Amino acid sequence: MQVESANKGMLLPNIALTSTSLFTPITGMPTTGLMVYNTNTAGNGATAVSPGFYYWDNAVPGWIKVQQKNAAETALFSNQNTTTNINSGSGVFTDLFANVRFNNNPGLYQKVDNTTLKINETGYYKVMLNLDLFSNGSKDNFGIEILINNQENIVSENIYVPGREVTSQPNSRAYIVYVPVNVAGYTLRARAYEIDPNTEVYFRNANSSTISIEKIR
Repeated sequence: MQVESANKGMLLPNIALTSTSLFTPITGMPTTGLMVYNTNTAGNGATAVSPGFYYWDNAVPGWIKVQQKNAAETALFSNQNTTTNINSGSGVFTDLFANVRFNNNPGLYQKVDNTTLKINETGYYKVMLNLDLFSNGSKDNFGIEILINNQENIVSENIYVPGREVTSQPNSRAYIVYVPVNVAGYTLRARAYEIDPNTEVYFRNANSSTISIEKIR
């Protein structure tokens, strides 16, 4: 069936969903691609719903919200400290939120301090790290872990940062991590942990290591 009009729109069914994981109140066989306009705000965490267009996906299974990508869902921060050894073995929280390069939605992304960002909406976020590093030692392997509300088990992927095995050389790396935020107001922090001892690793320049965040759904 083809729908054409130069001055009219198509109105989808208005449905009050209660959870992304429940097909109800829709009846019948769940079908991938079925779309509705949800009028309800309900639920908590990853299965919460808010007003907007949703389509059903049997592969999940569940309702997927149709999100419009825009600059208001992004923010970029950078470091300031270049004198703290982040490979000290004590689990150093990096100061990647020290400088606000841009924050298009301060209501969504709220800087708490130089090491901590508060995220005020539940959702799924893309976090990109660009690390501009300098090491003093022949081995400088270390790791970075992203903590949500100081909990290690929310993000399952730790980042291995391989060294160059050359004394006093710069080392630049970029990483992408996808982060679930299941409770509004949870914090995001990046913590370094030691792999090779007796090697010092620093941010090479102020404002040259960055962390960006984007809400993707």
